[in-house]
Amino acid sequence: MDYQAMNDKELIALLFTEEDRLPRAAVDECIRRADRFVEPLADIVSQQKYWQEVLPFWWAVVHATFILGAIATRETVEPLLKALQFSADFDCDWVAEALASIFGKVGVPALEGLKAIAVDQNREWYPRVGAIGSLAAITIANPEVEDEVFGLLGSIFTGEEEPWDVRQSTGNTLLDYQREEFKAALFSFGQKERELRKKDLFYFAAFYDDDVERAFKAPEKNLWHYTQDWLSFYDQDEIRERQERWREEDRRRRRQEQKVREKILHAGPEPFVRETPKVGRNEPCPCGSGKKFKKCCG
Repeated sequence: MDYQAMNDKELIALLFTEEDRLPRAAVDECIRRADRFVEPLADIVSQQKYWQEVLPFWWAVVHATFILGAIATRETVEPLLKALQFSADFDCDWVAEALASIFGKVGVPALEGLKAIAVDQNREWYPRVGAIGSLAAITIANPEVEDEVFGLLGSIFTGEEEPWDVRQSTGNTLLDYQREEFKAALFSFGQKERELRKKDLFYFAAFYDDDVERAFKAPEKNLWHYTQDWLSFYDQDEIRERQERWREEDRRRRRQEQKVREKILHAGPEPFVRETPKVGRNEPCPCGSGKKFKKCCG
């Protein structure tokens, strides 16, 4: 298909109709028209109704965010900040997990907006943590703001008035970046985590004191999460793998449903007994993969 021959409305329409199979060539053409496309893309990510759309239209918020991130001008900052909040509100991991890398490319123009979200204790932890990771990502290409950014993150991590889960996530970021000035505080926090775990076997600890030691002994910083190539989403191999994964998940679900039907038919329903502690869908998976439970064993 000749995407260059399409007018702007036709190209934008593809974001709503092509689901997760939008070709890279179409995305590249959107990026090429950056001077005209920031406004309509910003309109998509800035309106709550688009984040609540049904398939296939829902995918438009993912595409619009990814393209704005690739354009990465000052004009993209405000809509990307809205994408950070909406991706948390409406549980859109495709966007949420790419935003640190995206803001890392946008750079210093996003600094003040992200700082405002990071320190806002009236917000839920997920957008705050997203802003914290994004602030850290900006320092990779802009080392001149390291002291400012990590000074702020350190104050959040050590703040006794801060929610514990925010401190956990901020501590993980400081470990990823091997911030020596917070090593003692991180070690002490890890010891507290160990004590809490001993008291409650169902308590989910972010890291222990020995994790701190290992993190600082690692030869390199753990920055993969902050330097992802989100546009690889549009690579042909990625698209094929996703489609096969969706098909396999559908087959697995149908098999499971059939087993349940047969069990009920032959033996009658049995009371459900949970064998393992409940894990929240947005919590890290207990298997240790590093992914959220809902995107791993869940």
